[in-house]
Amino acid sequence: MSNEVIRFNDQQVSGMTSLQIAEVTGRQHSHVIRDIRNLIERGASESNFGLSSYKQRQPNGGTKDVPMYELTPKGCLILASGYNVVLREKIIDKLEEYQQQERTSMTAIPDFSNPAEAARAWAEQYEQKMLEAKRADAAEQQVYALSQEIESMQPKVSYYDTILNNRSTVLTTQIALDYGMSAKAFNKKLFELRIQHKVGDQWILYAPYLPMGYMHSKPVEITHNNGTKSIKYNSEWTQKGRLFLYDELKKKNILPLIEQ
Repeated sequence: MSNEVIRFNDQQVSGMTSLQIAEVTGRQHSHVIRDIRNLIERGASESNFGLSSYKQRQPNGGTKDVPMYELTPKGCLILASGYNVVLREKIIDKLEEYQQQERTSMTAIPDFSNPAEAARAWAEQYEQKMLEAKRADAAEQQVYALSQEIESMQPKVSYYDTILNNRSTVLTTQIALDYGMSAKAFNKKLFELRIQHKVGDQWILYAPYLPMGYMHSKPVEITHNNGTKSIKYNSEWTQKGRLFLYDELKKKNILPLIEQ
């Protein structure tokens, strides 16, 4: 697996392709592609994720173009921030390996039978080595600096992943706990933000949000002391609604505990 040379800050530095990320981490390439697209959809700069393609051999002969991404070192680390510690370490180790290869790469030995040509070749070689050293140092500093940011980036990714990996509806009480609030205080805050209002005993979204699929009403059967039964409706949030709340509350600098 050879490293890819990618333009970054007007310099050529070693990055990785999504195929290489998949090989290093043991993840399916389609999953790495999905992870990158999720990052871009959430606001990550596309300049760190260049869309490209490669030729994939087909069982019946021939090839077809399959999408892949070319990542800058920064792109590699942004992607790594969403993975667990073991996978992050594998990606960082591979980046450092590529930088070491740049430092130790040798150009052809000049022909000593022609002293003038040899001197010129050595001068060019020296200039090339100095340039490569600067590039490698810049890339190494970048990897180090960005790797230090990974831990601070991780809580946000973890909270998103927690939501995205959960397909069931959740009660307001459960979301309130994420923010260190009681359900009563959380409902009051959403009311103040004009997200929901109370109808009878049930909290209902304001009209603009009703068709968005943020909340469901779940019927619950109640048995009274006299033996009669009735139906009460509880409001439950979908994961789409949970992400909506996250974005709206963040605008007001209200963050879940793991991001505080």
